[in-house]
Amino acid sequence: MLDARTRQRVRDAAAVTEWRPDGAIEVVTGDYRLIRYPDWALDPTFPAAQVTRSHSGRPAAEVLDEVAGRVRRWRLPGVAWWVSSQTRPADTEAVLRARGGTRIDTVTILVRPLDGELPDLAVPGDVTAELVDDERTYRAASAVTVRGWGRAEPAEDTLGRQYRQEMRDLADWSSFRVVAGVSREPASAGGCTLYGEIALLWGAVTLREYRRRGAYRAVLAERLRLARDHGATLALVKGRVETSGPILTRAGFEDYDTEHCFWLSI
Repeated sequence: MLDARTRQRVRDAAAVTEWRPDGAIEVVTGDYRLIRYPDWALDPTFPAAQVTRSHSGRPAAEVLDEVAGRVRRWRLPGVAWWVSSQTRPADTEAVLRARGGTRIDTVTILVRPLDGELPDLAVPGDVTAELVDDERTYRAASAVTVRGWGRAEPAEDTLGRQYRQEMRDLADWSSFRVVAGVSREPASAGGCTLYGEIALLWGAVTLREYRRRGAYRAVLAERLRLARDHGATLALVKGRVETSGPILTRAGFEDYDTEHCFWLSI
């Protein structure tokens, strides 16, 4: 059971887990955070415009109208709106549904203390995990991410710029990535951002042909180890019931909250 102080730390950390890649447009107000993701970062299931947080004392309809106006100016067909127990006003989901919003995704926020013994995830002997700390491992992790999420291949100059930023983040251990291989073939990758003493796990994906062979477990185990070695005492991740959720639960993660995503056509 998390104490009140830890729950507040988790709420603060969860609010900053949203991915904001190069070229993203972020609109942050006292009522919501809206992100317009760049075209290169999109995949068939990842909407270009997303409200990742909304917490307002204004009527939900008023906030929806304001966001819809911004999205319309971007000439996008709609917006994905994430709703959790922290969303305010409390009738936001009801207003989204009343306007034709449909639920398109659900994630569970899971947490696990790191101040005790780390879990044994029974990683098979033919699976290895490496810290992304040079160009070889960076390109391997990026190739897995592009293929795994079905994204467009980034231009060479974009890869170079992202590689240099990733190495800067690694230099001060603010963020890092891990790549796993099955029989030396890149199979899975995932990242971690250190937010004070909280390790935010993000972006994990495993290539379809290597699923159920321990690659994700290897990436998870290595991120937890490295995070703890660099001062983290609590890990936080957003997992999906049909994919990573069961593995995370077996690794000792506990439910903290659930987020539902609604698609609202503009």
